Amino acid sequence: CNGACPDEAQIREIAGWVRKKGTEPFHTDSLSSEFPAAAAYRDHGSGVLAITLSFQTPTMLLWFRAEEKQVVEWAGNPHKAVNLQPGEKLTPRASFEAWTQVVHGKARRWSQPEVEAARRLTVRLYDARQNRRIRDLADSLSVAVADKDRLIAQQETLLKEVNHRVQNSLQLVMAFLALQGRASDDPALTGHLTEAQRRLSAVALVHRRLYTDDNVQSIDLSRYLTDLIVDLKGSMGDEWANQFALDLAPITIAADDAVQVGLVLVELVINAQKYAYGGAPGPIFVNLEQHRARFRMIVADAGRGKTGTRKGFGTRMLDSMVRRLNGTLEVSDNMPGVRTVLTAPITQPRAPADAIVEDAFQ
Repeated sequence: CNGACPDEAQIREIAGWVRKKGTEPFHTDSLSSEFPAAAAYRDHGSGVLAITLSFQTPTMLLWFRAEEKQVVEWAGNPHKAVNLQPGEKLTPRASFEAWTQVVHGKARRWSQPEVEAARRLTVRLYDARQNRRIRDLADSLSVAVADKDRLIAQQETLLKEVNHRVQNSLQLVMAFLALQGRASDDPALTGHLTEAQRRLSAVALVHRRLYTDDNVQSIDLSRYLTDLIVDLKGSMGDEWANQFALDLAPITIAADDAVQVGLVLVELVINAQKYAYGGAPGPIFVNLEQHRARFRMIVADAGRGKTGTRKGFGTRMLDSMVRRLNGTLEVSDNMPGVRTVLTAPITQPRAPADAIVEDAFQ
């Protein structure tokens, strides 16, 4: 409080009463006539002008005006009767004898410009408070975004490190399988170990790409399949080097799904190598197409066609991979040879920031 005004308890009492008046500025030059409790401090609080800035966190500004005693002169005391003697007549000099009255509890009136100034001040202060809230929210958001970016960077670094370690581990396992295959005198066992190496190569290639690329969540399927076929040709022998024909459209999918697609391709290539041409080299065609929200991978050969219906390990693994992709696998006659079509939805990885942002704003 600046200047002469009621004490703190009295001001709180007035504020509680004024707050019930609404949002418009309240003013009076006779507070005690509307709020009787104000009669106790009318000498320095007979007039009040108040504005409410907030109802949630009660905030008000109040201006007080001291009492200005008013002297009123009456032509006669209105509370005193005139007593006439018998036969006496009422005369102006007797009935209008001057009488003076002192009026208490009144302050100087609040002018219209003063009330309007209080209204404009309310708007200005409200705008200033809103602007400060917006700045505070913007600062909080900036901090949250900076924390989110830092956590994302840490997460991506950790994921790259994990992919690098997984890749090294898979390379080590593949090396052990190669050593075991070369040490075995059983051709069947050597063949099984070679197939296992190819399957592991499909998984290791994904982790190698994720470690070297900036994006650790998704992968370009066409580039991945191209590199995978290069690895497959290296393990199949020089005679297969020029037997592959590729037509791959650029499609980005989640890394986890790319592993499943790679394993499907490896199995189909292994089947073509083993059965299409009786073990001899022959052309293999690999196409990748996009149809709206789905992709199709087509693997075809020009060999002897489908022989037998027995389901071995490779076929069971194919079925498992296709189910994980929520896709379908169609096998048809390529005339000559076999044409296999894998169709599945194109999935995008969940953005790494999603969970972090949710936590930051809870």
